[in-house]
Amino acid sequence: MKQLILAAALALFATPALAQDRHGDNAEVQSVPADDAVLAAAPSALSLTFEHAVVLTQVQLHGPGHTAIPMTFSPPRAATTSYSIPLPALSAGAYEVHWTATGDEHAMEGTLHFTIQ
Repeated sequence: MKQLILAAALALFATPALAQDRHGDNAEVQSVPADDAVLAAAPSALSLTFEHAVVLTQVQLHGPGHTAIPMTFSPPRAATTSYSIPLPALSAGAYEVHWTATGDEHAMEGTLHFTIQ
């Protein structure tokens, strides 16, 4: 029985996927526009603010029909808590942002959605 409990505990703490889920939770990230926001006008930038300094490694934007929308983003050399990424001109529709980052030796990822009316 002790071996089973020990094996379960080791599996829990050694699984990278669990670390990603725990640290990639959108609760640790504030965004503008906010997740699930409905906007009257298109935003000119996407802002991401993290609880801890991270290196934002990738940001992808998908628009209506899951079409990839090119963005200008260059990963920084040093970790920081706040990022502002310029957005291209966006039309009405639903958008999804996927981001990945590293910090505190953990890989993190998240997704947020917003709609422009």
